[in-house]
Amino acid sequence: MAQIPLGNFGQVNVQQETPQNRVIQVDSRAQNQAAQQAASAVQNVALGYLDQVNKEDQALSRVKASNALIDRESQIKTIANDLDEQMRTGQLSYDKSEEAYQAAVAQLPPLETPGLDQAQQGEIGNSIKRMQLGGLDKVREASGKGRIMAAQSDLTSRMDMLGKDAALPGADVDQINARMDAEDIDVAGRLAFGEAWASKKQEFKDDNWTTHATQRVIESRESIGSLQKLEHDLTAEDGFYAKKLDPDKRNQLLNTVSGRIFQVKEQQQRQAEMREMKAERILTQMDRQASTGIPPTPADQQRWKAGLAGTSAAGEFAPRMGQMIESQNLLRQPIPVQQQYVDRMRLDMAKNGASPAQQANVARLQTAIDNNIKLLRDNPLTFNAMRTGQDVAPLDVTGITTPEGQAKLGEQIAERFDVVNSVRKAYGPEVARVPFKPEEVALLSSVMTQADDGTKLQLLGAIAASSPSGADYSAAIKSLVADQPITVLAGMAQFRGLKGQDGTDVPKMLLAGGKVLADKSVPLPKDSIFRAAFDEHVGTSLAPGTPQREQAYLAFKSLYAGTAAKKGLAYDEGDDLDDKTAQSAIDMATGGVSERGGAKVIKPYGMADDAFDKVVDLELQGMAERTKFPLGQLEDMPLSPVPGREGSYYLMNAGRVQIDPTTQQPMVVKVK
Repeated sequence: MAQIPLGNFGQVNVQQETPQNRVIQVDSRAQNQAAQQAASAVQNVALGYLDQVNKEDQALSRVKASNALIDRESQIKTIANDLDEQMRTGQLSYDKSEEAYQAAVAQLPPLETPGLDQAQQGEIGNSIKRMQLGGLDKVREASGKGRIMAAQSDLTSRMDMLGKDAALPGADVDQINARMDAEDIDVAGRLAFGEAWASKKQEFKDDNWTTHATQRVIESRESIGSLQKLEHDLTAEDGFYAKKLDPDKRNQLLNTVSGRIFQVKEQQQRQAEMREMKAERILTQMDRQASTGIPPTPADQQRWKAGLAGTSAAGEFAPRMGQMIESQNLLRQPIPVQQQYVDRMRLDMAKNGASPAQQANVARLQTAIDNNIKLLRDNPLTFNAMRTGQDVAPLDVTGITTPEGQAKLGEQIAERFDVVNSVRKAYGPEVARVPFKPEEVALLSSVMTQADDGTKLQLLGAIAASSPSGADYSAAIKSLVADQPITVLAGMAQFRGLKGQDGTDVPKMLLAGGKVLADKSVPLPKDSIFRAAFDEHVGTSLAPGTPQREQAYLAFKSLYAGTAAKKGLAYDEGDDLDDKTAQSAIDMATGGVSERGGAKVIKPYGMADDAFDKVVDLELQGMAERTKFPLGQLEDMPLSPVPGREGSYYLMNAGRVQIDPTTQQPMVVKVK
């Protein structure tokens, strides 16, 4: 087989031609050259690829190293910033900052830079050193600032402590200010504040003097003398603060002091005026005490004397005490004697003249007598308590709806009536029969206004059961319900225990009728119809225009309304009163109406006509025998009730009371 030789391309080998083959000679130089060129190209491509790979690896290594440097730079900056913040907040002392920085940097892991040659690694190391030195410079810069801040803090703290010392009473400001003039303080001050240190120190000293002056203002704020001395020290050339305060602060303090001087003067003036007003009030209290007739307590006397001291009325104390004794002795006398005493004093002054003090004393005595009489007449319970020192127990109306509560209230009212009547016995009939104090009257009046009918009657019943007489009872309830006339009538009926002929409870019916009249819940005739019916039944048995007749009419109208509502009577416009109901209402309102001597007369309550006539006939027969008056003439005389005496009647002759010719006294028929 023929082969292509690999070498000796320049020689030609000629083979012997065999008979079977034909030898063709080929020129291989071009082929060899092409092959050689192809091999060279392949080799170049391979070498270029390897070179590119090496370049890329080195580039990646350098990028990684650069990134690591950036990260390390960030770490170093973070360390420096953290240390700066710690120094700023006081967590790290500035003199420990470099040590803390080196320690923090030393803890950073070493940078790994594979793929770099020694030269490149050397450059990386140099970069790291530059970064660390840059971070150290930043820490040193922050440390320098921290050193200044520490100096500022120390000096500020020192000035604050010394400033507080300067604010203490009695502080020696010169000595305190001198403690800021030491050489070390100035060195530290220039470090902390630089060129501003001198003005800063002077400001501190000025503030101390201002504080000292302000403290004096506080200490002297109530003393006009101290304030005026401080004003001199602020304004005079030889004043204490003449060269110690700058003009602005001195003027500010001066304004404060001047304003305070004005306030103190005004306050002292007001206090003096108030003391004078208080003195006048004390004199009024002494006069009021004198009007009671009760000696003042030692405590009151001491309080009065102290209150009058230092005022224009100080000299009044002793004379007023003497006049008080005179007034107390006078008010213990009977009322006529009291007035006679003052009248004699007035007469003596009219004859001989009197000083203003004597005239004022007489006026005070007269006022004391008037007040004493008014208290005696209107409020005998308080009058007695002031005289004896013993007051009555407060009224207990909480149990008024129970028998026990009513009994307890009745006992209290009975005891009060005993007190009132004992005062009336001592001072006369002008003393009111009221067993209540003014505040209790207001309370009970409110109860009577708001209570239901049952509670009203229970309270009225308790008062009735404890009243010694009808006059006492009447005075007591009128003080409570004077503006409720129907309630007054019901109370009087309650006291007398009035019942209708059919057993009707008159007090309850009066109150029920009063409600009907007030709320108009039941249709009723006009007032003119009521009035005509009343006049027809009563006639002139009750004198026209008198309170007794009006009370009887109101009772009649209320009883009719209550009975009509109870019966369910219907009323149409134009109807008259129901005769039976009207007669019943008249009987319950008046006790019954009879006729004698041709005139109508009110009978004793519930007394039958026959019984009334029988007793009157017997009385007239006996009177005729005693007076020698003809019996027939006496029988023709009308009867007129004696006010306040039920069952007693005057004999009337030609509209006048008949006089007994023997005794020259009114002739009275006593039926009951």
